[in-house]
Order: sequence, then structure tokens, then C-alpha cells
Amino acid sequence: MVWNVEISKQISMIILLIVLILICFKYKKIERVNLIFFAGFVAISIIDFFCYFYFEMTKISTDKFYVIGMFFMFLLYLIYYYKLLYLAALRKIQSVLILLFVVNGLMMFGIESNLFENFSFNTFYVNILLLTFSIILFLYQTFNSDKIFEIKNYLPFWISVGSLLFYIGIIPILYFRNKVSYDIYFFFLFLLNLVNNGVIIFGLLLNKPDATKPETYG
Repeated sequence: MVWNVEISKQISMIILLIVLILICFKYKKIERVNLIFFAGFVAISIIDFFCYFYFEMTKISTDKFYVIGMFFMFLLYLIYYYKLLYLAALRKIQSVLILLFVVNGLMMFGIESNLFENFSFNTFYVNILLLTFSIILFLYQTFNSDKIFEIKNYLPFWISVGSLLFYIGIIPILYFRNKVSYDIYFFFLFLLNLVNNGVIIFGLLLNKPDATKPETYG
């Protein structure tokens, strides 16, 4: 069976649109802190939509749009986990992670003169590592708190699960991108997007803010 890359891209766009529509419908039940994550999620989704149609019409590289979009997306994600963390020690660690992210970004802007023309996978790997550490800190806090008793209704948990599966899973795919066929590469990318969006949809449907009253976010 031949994997149709174009159809998989279109299916991914449709699923992404469903997630965005669900976010709009569930807006009033999404706690303010989660809107930080969804601001980054929606922004990169819009860029994804734009780049898909832009490339289809012009065949011009869209790397520069992703470079800018990814920078702000990861920054918002890291800030999101800083807001979720209420234990002082974990917050300090998260502050360091945000600082490292900013320093890494500034270094890349200074070192790589063609950063906007070619997507930097090295920068992307570092950002994934920082985000993974952030998620681990959050999960550690969550599993050592009362939220564990209502974990299925706790939206940040599902956001974290989806993000962890997606970003850890994408590392080997990107690493071997030049060693596998075009079809295989996009097949696994499609599966990861499907899992990530599926988990977020699941979390949005189960979300009950009152069931897991959050700590005071700063």
C-alpha cells in the first residue's frame, strides 16, 4: 500500500481545525493559565495552515515562518509551565530553563546568519529538551499533590501527555529524516500529530476545572 502524503496532510489539517473549534467552544471552561499554552498552540496552527497553502501556491520555502512561530510557541509553553508550578524550588528551576531558552535563541540568531532561511534542527532539539524538562517538573509536582485523585479531569495533565509523546517521538523521526523515504517520514509525522491532537481533544472533553481546583498561579 502506498502512503498518500497529500491526503495525510489534509487529514491533519482537518483534525487540527477540529481541535481549534473545540477550543473555541470550551473557551469558558478553560482556566486562564491553560490559555497561555493554547495561545502558542493556536499561533503555530495558524502558521501551519498558512504555510501549507502558501507553499502549495508558490512552492517557496516556508522555513522563516516556522522559525519565528516556533520561537514564540516554545517561549509560551515554557512560561505556561512556570505558571503551573507553585513549588518554589521547581519554579526556580523553570526560571533557569526559560533563561537557557532565551540565551540559546539569541546565540542562534547571532551564530547562524541564515537562520530564517533554513530551519535549525539543533535549536529545535535544544528547545524540545527544555520543554521535556519542564513537563517532567510539572508531572513530578502533580503526582505529589491532591490533583492525582482527579487526574483524568485535569487538562494540564493531558496537554503534558500529548506534548511529551509528540516531542519525544519526533526526535528520532527528524534525526533519520534523510535516511528514510519521504512517505515513511510523513507517515510517522502524521501518526504523532494524530496522537497529540487526539490527547488534547480527550483532555478538553474531560476537563472539569472545579474538580481539580488549582493552586494560586503567579
